[in-house]
Amino acid sequence: MLTMSDTRSDAAVTVSAVGQDLALLSWTAEQAARLPGAAERAYAALVAAAVERGLVPLQERVFGDLQVAPAVSRARADALRAAGVDWPVPATFVEGSPAEQAGLAGIHVVAARGQALTLAEGDRAYGALVETAEARLLGLSDVGRRGADRLAPGPAEEAGAAIEAAEQLLAREGFSFRDVARTWFYLRDILDWYGPFNAVRNQAFRRMGLTGPSGDGKIPASTGIEGRNARGGWCALDLVAVQPRPGRRCSLRRLHNRRQNEATEYGSAFARAMELTLGESRLILVSGTAAIDERGATVHVGDFEAQTRFTLEAVAALLEGAGARLGDVQQATAFLKNPCDLRSFREIAAGSGLVNAPMVTCVADVCRPDLLFEIDATAVVRGAGR
Repeated sequence: MLTMSDTRSDAAVTVSAVGQDLALLSWTAEQAARLPGAAERAYAALVAAAVERGLVPLQERVFGDLQVAPAVSRARADALRAAGVDWPVPATFVEGSPAEQAGLAGIHVVAARGQALTLAEGDRAYGALVETAEARLLGLSDVGRRGADRLAPGPAEEAGAAIEAAEQLLAREGFSFRDVARTWFYLRDILDWYGPFNAVRNQAFRRMGLTGPSGDGKIPASTGIEGRNARGGWCALDLVAVQPRPGRRCSLRRLHNRRQNEATEYGSAFARAMELTLGESRLILVSGTAAIDERGATVHVGDFEAQTRFTLEAVAALLEGAGARLGDVQQATAFLKNPCDLRSFREIAAGSGLVNAPMVTCVADVCRPDLLFEIDATAVVRGAGR
């Protein structure tokens, strides 16, 4: 993993390469977020790291208090202007408050190197398609914006419209949801309508032919978490899709977890993880994971520390099944239901292989009222793949 810091020691960007033309970039300096100018320093470092490596964003998530969204947007624009580059697709700003102060919690970017095309309708840019040496990589950003001018009857209908918009944008470039490796759903007031959300997603994925018996369907890995967006919508949807170039080593494989049953068995249409092979590197995209056992039941109700340990053990078991470990995680987001649990989480994380992972930690409701913690992660394994 390469690390690039700006001129101040309190703001750093970590960069982890995946194959020749894909990289993960993260700004997660929690202490720096307390200081004035955190957004400016964050984006100056992120843009510099990307420009130096010839990378453009496929998917870009910003976590923080909604009140700082305008300042972050200005800082991003200023950094790009100063570098003389253009990232026309807006970042997805998600409410994910830092656990111990107001402001910016962190930024994750998935970026690629190659010939880039912006996917736009009129003056709205929704995504980027990058043609690399190994693959065609497509990222979409908050496609719920596409229907923002039309009032949806309710939150579930808005989520359905976002999935439909993504399907249409993918199809324009010769992709489908069968090519989607990873989705991120950020849902306002998730506990009020997670059931209807699942019903809409299940219906859409059945229509697309993505679900199958015994965990065989080619559904993507996913995070579904609480998160208001700056435009006031019910649902923000981001995704990354991939198609191999002829003759290149590029493939997608659904992974399973011996510690947990398939999410489809309790009504949620997502894979526990997807493995993307690019050349001699593998990217393991771990879905949002919480303290749910092999029967689909919440365990250790009311005990944050026990739920967190169970969750990290589940992630470790999933990675182990793919020949990886927690120490291979190069990008992660941790969601705490209660900010008072931050110290306990840090102590538990310090005792696990995640201690050095670039991780954004923020406050958000998880998809069940009795779940106190969730984490999603992306691991990178270099060398001969499977």
